[in-house]
Amino acid sequence: MVEMDVLKTLEAPRDLERAPDYWGHRKRLREKYAAEGAKALTDYELLELLLSFSIPHRDTKPYAKKLLSVFASVRRVLEADMAALRDIGGLPCQSALLFKAVGDLFRLANQEDFRRGRIVSSPGDVAGFLREQIGSKPREVFTSLFLDHRNHLLAFENLQEGTVDHTAVYPREILKRALELHATGLILAHNHPAGSLEPSEGDKQLTRQISTAARALGITVHDHLILAAEGHFSFRQAGLL
Repeated sequence: MVEMDVLKTLEAPRDLERAPDYWGHRKRLREKYAAEGAKALTDYELLELLLSFSIPHRDTKPYAKKLLSVFASVRRVLEADMAALRDIGGLPCQSALLFKAVGDLFRLANQEDFRRGRIVSSPGDVAGFLREQIGSKPREVFTSLFLDHRNHLLAFENLQEGTVDHTAVYPREILKRALELHATGLILAHNHPAGSLEPSEGDKQLTRQISTAARALGITVHDHLILAAEGHFSFRQAGLL
């Protein structure tokens, strides 16, 4: 019974009358999770449970509830950077570091499905993956999937990170990287932190610039996707490519 052995090392002091009030609640959370898994806990209880490993001597429920109040969802908590987790979420440094690491591990695990050599069948095939990677980030991130002539994935890379509503993107740098990888196809993507999926005039102009320059080099821009936590917009499907 490995789970129970682990729980014994984490349980409250035997003298519960002298233990803080939250110890009993914390012990019940751990036992419930060990027995039934995540489905048995609410979102804030899962955050509370995780926080208990980085804040062992304080009640973590107020921290968990504040995180959900400020960031609105677990996804946005895991997308937040350390400064936001500390300054807005009110977390101690060690807890902000823990959540940042969990978020990064989650994104790395998803990237394993898009490893080098994977066949990309369509831009829609990668929309969910890209939404997980950049859809909820607090700043605009411009990224690209580089493909060979048979649509095998050569690389997925974040190329630029900007502010909440703007990213400085340089077409020549994207195409230089494509040539280095011997790519013949690109799927461009960036997020809109404000949530709107409508492309701006700047988005349209940039897409035309990259597509025109890429075509001259024998490289095809298959699509440009705009991502938000709620969905995506395809330039190809909208007839803009």
